[in-house]
Amino acid sequence: MSVVQTVTSKIVINGATLEYSRADPVESNGKVILTLHGGRGFGSKESDFNVYSQFARYGYTVVSFDYRGHGNSSATPPFSFKQLVNDIEAVKQAFSPREKVVVIGGSFGGFLAQQYVITYPRSVSHLVLRGTAPSYHHEEECLSQLMKRLPKATCASREMVAKVFSSFESDEEFRLTMFALGPLYVEDYDADQGLANVLGTKYSAQSHNELYSEKEKYFDFRDKLGSVDIPTLIVVGKNDWICPLGM
Repeated sequence: MSVVQTVTSKIVINGATLEYSRADPVESNGKVILTLHGGRGFGSKESDFNVYSQFARYGYTVVSFDYRGHGNSSATPPFSFKQLVNDIEAVKQAFSPREKVVVIGGSFGGFLAQQYVITYPRSVSHLVLRGTAPSYHHEEECLSQLMKRLPKATCASREMVAKVFSSFESDEEFRLTMFALGPLYVEDYDADQGLANVLGTKYSAQSHNELYSEKEKYFDFRDKLGSVDIPTLIVVGKNDWICPLGM
């Protein structure tokens, strides 16, 4: 079975215009997969869609979208966990109004997926969490590892690392900081590829800053996840230090 059509379009959700990509199967099994991308203020749907759109070969409709304030979606505030979760539910209703959906979330998208399934448990049939964490407590280990790796990035500083978990003055500062920090995230870093990546990424200091604000950053789902009665697959890399296995 192969994909009949892949389309990218826009949809108005809760006052924001969101860009989405959808893969449709030759023969549908009636089920929809929603993918939730990572990256507060700089993530987008493309990489998840490139991977998970392959499920359309097996009868699933796959939908990936840019959150408000991310990628090619409109920079329409507010930028909060609650708003993004309500947007996810509205997207779900638009593409699968009657049937439950499979939700796949990675990193920041995994944070949102957990809040989504807690808030809208009747909307989800299966949950996949990839390289993510149930609370903000993983950030301490992540920050520690970034600081240890700092000598690998000769143009980076401790202050730049701290900004990743707090705020940026502008989109341009955000972009330049992430380029400087690139060697910290990749073992075999290629500077030319790193430059191409940051030039091809849209950075929003506003959405990043609001999603790392005092009222947003201290999320903790651990006391609520026990009530989730939905088949769940959790995948974490053995050496993942951004969202460590122990978290």
